[in-house]
Amino acid sequence: MFLLPKGNPLYENIAAAKVKLPDMFEKLKAGGFTGYLNFTFPSATAILFFEGGKLISALLDQEEKKLTGFEAIAGVCTLIFSGGGSLSVYKLSKDLAMCLHAMIHGDVLYRGQELKLIDIKGLLEKLKAQRLNGCLRIYTESRTALIFYKEGSPLGFFHDGSTDIETSATESQKIAGLPGAKIDVLSTKSVDELMHYDLLEMVNVTKLWESTSNRFASERDKIRKEAAVVDRYQEEEKLRELEDDLKEVAMAYVGKMGATLVEKELNDRGGRKALLDGALVGAFLAGVEKGAKLLTSMSKTKEMLETMRSEIASRT
Repeated sequence: MFLLPKGNPLYENIAAAKVKLPDMFEKLKAGGFTGYLNFTFPSATAILFFEGGKLISALLDQEEKKLTGFEAIAGVCTLIFSGGGSLSVYKLSKDLAMCLHAMIHGDVLYRGQELKLIDIKGLLEKLKAQRLNGCLRIYTESRTALIFYKEGSPLGFFHDGSTDIETSATESQKIAGLPGAKIDVLSTKSVDELMHYDLLEMVNVTKLWESTSNRFASERDKIRKEAAVVDRYQEEEKLRELEDDLKEVAMAYVGKMGATLVEKELNDRGGRKALLDGALVGAFLAGVEKGAKLLTSMSKTKEMLETMRSEIASRT
């Protein structure tokens, strides 16, 4: 989707994640807002036009797929909850809002043509001969201007910072003279051809927003549960490995009976999960010490316990 010139900015580049769409729409409706909302996401752009507090158009351009109306609003809700993106809100005059509205629903005849390679005089003569309803978009990476045409004759000019159509071509000429300036030619529909309706009367935005919120909450809960299962499995594996290593330590100091001794003392305290509880670890080691005294010397018992204590501390 091509960029639109900026009108009178009410908000610029606020985090989309902070936006509650139903609340914002209600505020714009109550204030009789005329202008457009520009959502920019990592993989999509959305333009929503208001006229007198009515949402007259919603267009979402996502991965070369254009959605309008309900589908566009639903897509914006999903993208907001997905994270990332920003929102800018620009106020316009009624006439300009309708011109831009008509333009984004029109057809692109030429896109991204470098101005220095184009016969502008010849192009304008062609537009006049074809009695084109449309506009020329002249732009660089940082500036944009539009020249509107009706039946091949220029209606006026619009550029960044304007709030209405102007009669002076000065700013448009300045942008056209900038290095790397390009031009798009668009054939627009007349305002009369566009359906004038209020999407806020046709779409239950609050219900749509809540259902999207619930869906994302459900997905997050599912992810948390799946992660918890993985964590429990990994924890169990680590404890199993730790128990096996403690048995090997005991066998190294007191022989084959060492493994049986470790297993018994852990089972007496509820199993290998006791290794996660400091108090139970103390009781486990005391039990191992008591049993080992009957199988080996005090010095080996002490050394074995220190080795076990170190293993447990470093791995839990």
